[in-house]
Amino acid sequence: MGEMTIDPITDGAERFVRRIHAEHGAALYGWARQRMADERDAEEVVAEALVKAWRNHDQFDPERGSERAWIFGIVRNTAVDHHRASRRHLRLVDGREVPEIPEDDADIQRVAEASVITEALAMLPEHHRSVIVESFYAGRTSTQIAQRLGIPPGTVKSRLYYGLRTLRAALEERGVLR
Repeated sequence: MGEMTIDPITDGAERFVRRIHAEHGAALYGWARQRMADERDAEEVVAEALVKAWRNHDQFDPERGSERAWIFGIVRNTAVDHHRASRRHLRLVDGREVPEIPEDDADIQRVAEASVITEALAMLPEHHRSVIVESFYAGRTSTQIAQRLGIPPGTVKSRLYYGLRTLRAALEERGVLR
């Protein structure tokens, strides 16, 4: 039987990335999950970032910043690359599509949150969803919504109240709201 050889560079990189994952993995996933519309996408981004960290472990320079900042930078760039590669066309509540995902962190987060909100809205009963969309996305008053939907203003207010309550619970469950 031949002896197993250990490549000190690869072995060092693997230990380095395992430690990064142990120390920062939960925070990396949490960050990605808040910005990605899908749990699988967040997992994919973190896994891909760890592979990049493993391949480029020799580029980490403690003189330039902390290990945590370095790995978060890789995750952020990987998330942007993931959005670009997928060329996702997220449907927003008003039916418009976002043709390209912006590169700015705040814009990415807004698009991801809009997608999660759209998903949560889709789970609401139609009578709740319609008054929420009319109110918040079309900017209509309770009276205008009542006229448009052919229901009393009091019913609009009631449906809005209970619909928002259900929507809030759904968004809390997804980690968008706390």
